[in-house]
Amino acid sequence: MKMRPALALDAARLAFIESTQPMSAHWGEKGMAGEIANAASSVWCWEENGEIVGFLALRLAAGFCEILNLAVLPEACRKGIGFRLVSHALRDVRARGGTAVTLEVNVRNHPAIALYSKAGLKEQGRRAKFYNGTDDALIMGADL
Repeated sequence: MKMRPALALDAARLAFIESTQPMSAHWGEKGMAGEIANAASSVWCWEENGEIVGFLALRLAAGFCEILNLAVLPEACRKGIGFRLVSHALRDVRARGGTAVTLEVNVRNHPAIALYSKAGLKEQGRRAKFYNGTDDALIMGADL
């Protein structure tokens, strides 16, 4: 088990992982490659037995971090991988001078909300009918 930064050659694998999670951002391989190449972005991978099983993508600008995408393979869920990804990302952002973090999550995505709450993020607001014109987005965040 190890955490590492994503490489350009990981884009297809990360796109596959996000495709297994219906509430992920669904950037696809091209979007994932663009995020990995973006200097303001950090994309972290979690590997088990040499295979990437989860990832987290964020952007950091002017001390402000936004978690953009997180997905773990279904067979690897409920093993603490998401929490390790979030915890590592927040430590890294703090070390690089980040002072706050935010994200949006579908109000029906109870496992993700529980994960982010466990990591110390709190509800800061909502965006009505943000997802597909029906589901609200819960805005969560924390000072670092």
